Amino acid sequence: MFELLRSLRRNQRLLKDFVKRDLKARYVGSSMGFFWSVIFPIINLFVYMFVFRLILKMRWADNQGPGDVLMIIFTGVLVWSAFAETVSRSTNTLVDNANLIQKVVFPAEVLPVYLAISSLINMSIGLPILVGGVVWFGYVSPVDPPAMLYTVQQAGLVDPPYRPLALGSPLILLPVLFLLQSVFTVGLGYVLSALNMLVRDTFHLVGVFITVWMFSTPIFYPAQMVHNAGYTWVLEINPMFWLIEAYREVMIYAAWPDWSELLRFAAVAGVVFFLGSRFFMSQKKRFPDLL
Repeated sequence: MFELLRSLRRNQRLLKDFVKRDLKARYVGSSMGFFWSVIFPIINLFVYMFVFRLILKMRWADNQGPGDVLMIIFTGVLVWSAFAETVSRSTNTLVDNANLIQKVVFPAEVLPVYLAISSLINMSIGLPILVGGVVWFGYVSPVDPPAMLYTVQQAGLVDPPYRPLALGSPLILLPVLFLLQSVFTVGLGYVLSALNMLVRDTFHLVGVFITVWMFSTPIFYPAQMVHNAGYTWVLEINPMFWLIEAYREVMIYAAWPDWSELLRFAAVAGVVFFLGSRFFMSQKKRFPDLL
């Protein structure tokens, strides 16, 4: 692992060039350029909003307006999209860059890292929209909790208490969340990219697994539904649930995250990165032959 970290440090300039190239290549020839990074999550958001809020009536509290649900889902979609993109692209990155790995002495360990950085930068473009939504629904046009709560009580319903949207000092934790997310996704990228060299079906299996993982994570529905159904263990073994909940607390509730969950995620991220880097570096010499 230390050899890998030293290599990344030596190749900082190459890593930076790869990130720039990837960001430019995403929308090459497009007249709207990086603006598509804003449009895509918004389109996906409203599709999910239509299905899960308007059709399936999902909500995190009975006295919650559509705007609140919109921001909760949007936060989950932003984080998950960056994670899923990194893992999916990292799995096949060695095959996609076979010409570099076969013909020159190339530091293959930079490939999953640049993909993680590129995805996080792309995710960051959507964060101002999230902040703007929190400002609008939390301050400019907030839900009136007392009136809504009265309606809920009259109906005889009991639900989690209403939490107003807000921005505050917990935003200083964003760099920490970014770092932990990077460590976790890069670690998975190392494992899956090396494994894909040995078993090429890995790439296709990862696509299926990511879909299953996404719907097992409370992005479009409240975690309380999972608890009520008796599947609490699904959340207890799901690191992405811990991360997304931390982002929600920090970004839309102005609250500090659950420290036990955040520490668990940090521990899992560290272990995944350690094992992933060890496995990747142990197989690195075989990559040219396997390609």
